[in-house]
Amino acid sequence: MRVHDAMTEEAIFQRRFVDDVRRCAAGSAPAEVAEIERRVGVALAAAPERREQSWARVVAAVNELLAGVPARALGPAARLRSFVRENADLGRPRDLAITDFHFITPAEGVLVGRDGRRYLVFAPIAPAKPPPAPLDEIVPAGARRLAEWAVYGLCGGAATAALWFAFVVPV
Repeated sequence: MRVHDAMTEEAIFQRRFVDDVRRCAAGSAPAEVAEIERRVGVALAAAPERREQSWARVVAAVNELLAGVPARALGPAARLRSFVRENADLGRPRDLAITDFHFITPAEGVLVGRDGRRYLVFAPIAPAKPPPAPLDEIVPAGARRLAEWAVYGLCGGAATAALWFAFVVPV
């Protein structure tokens, strides 16, 4: 059995992470490196309710360390910058989301689609409305015929005037 087989993923992560921190510090900030190493150990062992806050402290310390490292640095610095970027929201208040709400309402019914899928319906299902009354019952036939002839006459007159001015009247 090799040495790595007996190590947990957390221990491997901690070893690589601290190694990247040491390379970025390049021996110039041993106190910062020791503090980051301590914070990583605390974050890995933290209780679930304290884990996010512990990792937020790690991100803050690594961000401080990276302030003195050139932005274009590759290797360990790039990996740590990626870590800070991916975890930048830790410890900050979350945005409000629809999943934060809990609605207590009884379902009004079940809708079954053509494909057999079932959907819960929470809005009351409205009864079908009767079809609208035929137009003859609302507007008397004589009045409707008069309106039709007025519209036809108006449109016909406009068309005649347009033809008259387009072809007969010289410009």
